Amino acid sequence: MYPDQEGAKKINDEKGNIHYKTEPVDATDVDKSLKGLRTMVSGFHHLKPKQAKQVLQSASDSKQPICIFEISDNSHPKAIWWLATPFNLITCLFVTLLARPITWQQLVFTYLIPIIPIAFAWDGAVSNARTYTLDDLDLLLKDVDSEGYTWKKGIVKGKSKKIYLIGKAL
Repeated sequence: MYPDQEGAKKINDEKGNIHYKTEPVDATDVDKSLKGLRTMVSGFHHLKPKQAKQVLQSASDSKQPICIFEISDNSHPKAIWWLATPFNLITCLFVTLLARPITWQQLVFTYLIPIIPIAFAWDGAVSNARTYTLDDLDLLLKDVDSEGYTWKKGIVKGKSKKIYLIGKAL
């Protein structure tokens, strides 16, 4: 919905097969004239179920491929999400020093008035809690008309589970 115009110009100035669309695109109702792979990386959990279904239905209706990846894992007991919150808060204190350029506002709101670490830790816990599970994906897909379209979902195992959902035309 909010394309990075500067980033788009850099990508579009390069010769290649990737084009960055500079106009807003509503993932719940993509213009059928747009062709190509749709991707959502670590963002699907921000959609309410109705919106998530609309994204899936839009891909299916247009017969365009879609890949959805989530790096958080919602399969652990809820208490673990909240136990990770202090760790995330402390991590933010160290990661801030690696960010460039560092501004005075960033230092003030990280170390003197710790709004940034609190927001960072809270966002991590809440995002994890909102991540759709494989069972949730089944519920979403149940209401999607997928005639001529197929779905594959699963988990990529590693240090943490990463959920994916891939849709494509038959």
